[in-house]
Amino acid sequence: MRNLNNRQLLKEYIPVAKFISEILGDNCEVVIQDITTPNNSIIFIKNGHLTGRNIGSPLTNLVLNILQNKTYTNKNYVANYKAAGNFKTFKSSSYFIKNDDNKIIGLLCVNIDIEPYNKVKDLMDKLSFVSNADVSESKNIKTQEQFYDNVDDLLCTMINEAISEINILPERMSANEKICVVKHLYDKGAFNLKGAVVKVAKALLVSEPTIYRYLNKYM
Repeated sequence: MRNLNNRQLLKEYIPVAKFISEILGDNCEVVIQDITTPNNSIIFIKNGHLTGRNIGSPLTNLVLNILQNKTYTNKNYVANYKAAGNFKTFKSSSYFIKNDDNKIIGLLCVNIDIEPYNKVKDLMDKLSFVSNADVSESKNIKTQEQFYDNVDDLLCTMINEAISEINILPERMSANEKICVVKHLYDKGAFNLKGAVVKVAKALLVSEPTIYRYLNKYM
């Protein structure tokens, strides 16, 4: 039996990724990600134009959350969830790649652009006189995953979402409210990304040591 390191093991999945891409066609993005390098995790991607990502793009907010909350412990995959990026809507699935020690090292992700199908459904609804109350929920999609081609945009979105949960401007937040923002970001896995502490400190108008002090409450 070959003794493969983690990166070699991930590369073993590239033929599988290519196979899936051939089956599902140009309307499907297939990605392999290395979770040990979250800031530039993508090591293989096919049809990256669909999400606007490339080799070296970061993990998504959903994957960070999965890793932080250890969702992968009792599951081998998550399937058929909604995602968004590059002004498109996707039906997505992620398979957890684990090594011989059953430790997660990466993911094989399949993202199918469902916008064309939503348009067809809308057309069929109109042709069959479906009432407005029955129109596809695609018009009010609740995004679970967002795709970004760089870490800065990903972190900015996560930080802004955390601040919006408090609904108070950082300059008016109390220490406890800022701790809540940090806790929200910690739970979402934001601090797995390099540079997160610096950006969060800047957004909350505090020092980096202050952020580390807040994090010590949860780590």
